[in-house]
Amino acid sequence: MPTSISQSTLLAARFGSSRADPRSLENRRPLMLKKTVPRLWKKTPLMLLFLGLVPSVATSQALTPLWPNAEEIEGFLKNADIVDRIPLGTGITKPEKVTLERNGETGYAVFKKVDKDHDNWRCEVAAYELDKLLGLGMVPPTVERRVGGRKGCLQYWVTGTTMESYQETPVDLETWRQQVSVMWLFDDLIANIDRHLNNAMVSPANRLVLIDNSKTFRGYRTLLNDLDANGTGTHARFWYVPYDPARVRYPTRYPRQFVERLRAVSEDEIKDAIGRYIWGYDQKLVLKRWELILARLEEMEGSVTPPSP
Repeated sequence: MPTSISQSTLLAARFGSSRADPRSLENRRPLMLKKTVPRLWKKTPLMLLFLGLVPSVATSQALTPLWPNAEEIEGFLKNADIVDRIPLGTGITKPEKVTLERNGETGYAVFKKVDKDHDNWRCEVAAYELDKLLGLGMVPPTVERRVGGRKGCLQYWVTGTTMESYQETPVDLETWRQQVSVMWLFDDLIANIDRHLNNAMVSPANRLVLIDNSKTFRGYRTLLNDLDANGTGTHARFWYVPYDPARVRYPTRYPRQFVERLRAVSEDEIKDAIGRYIWGYDQKLVLKRWELILARLEEMEGSVTPPSP
């Protein structure tokens, strides 16, 4: 996966400067709906966050949706014409960068068609649908679509820097750690065995974006992170502390609105969200892990942020 881009390249990519090469593989550019962005810009301050032009510094904004027009993006991904496809890297899954056009609008997405037991495009869509159900807004919009005769998924092309390459300290470390806490919990729910530093990105607004979720929904009856993680070097890097082999836990904290939603959601809603892509025993395991997470949260006194004033 691509790693980083400069601020000048970010601005060029967003606003259509000739300096931005649309074929560049150095960044995962945003879906530029050229007609809708100016309209939405005037209507809601969320678009400032969506475009990454202001940082998210309030703790209550830890899960403010990065894509407030997600349904519109989904429709574009499903229905726009595909005008170009470029291979991404040399990996065995052979993802592609896809250029789409519709009614004068141009956008970009990643197409995955890998269809193996341990690595599957369906998991990408299921992860997005579950993210959407829980109100995370951390997984980019992802839809099922056939490209070049192959069934797979299209995922919104996002802008940012991978954690592997990110060298800055978040503007608000408390808000950042809440996002990391939610990421670890979500990865426990979807049994993600592949959340390394190149499978998470940092947006220009210091928001955590969860990409490459194809190695998820595995056959685990336990919580891989046990919510508050453990002392690995990767976990330390996400938490912005030096690696300490003696560390066992991190003081994870969760936005109250997220925990309330997690508790309020029903089994049927979870099944409806993932049922097209995750079946049988694997689906039952999701429900089992959800129950374990709820029980674990009850044990973690003080892990939920206080209500907003």
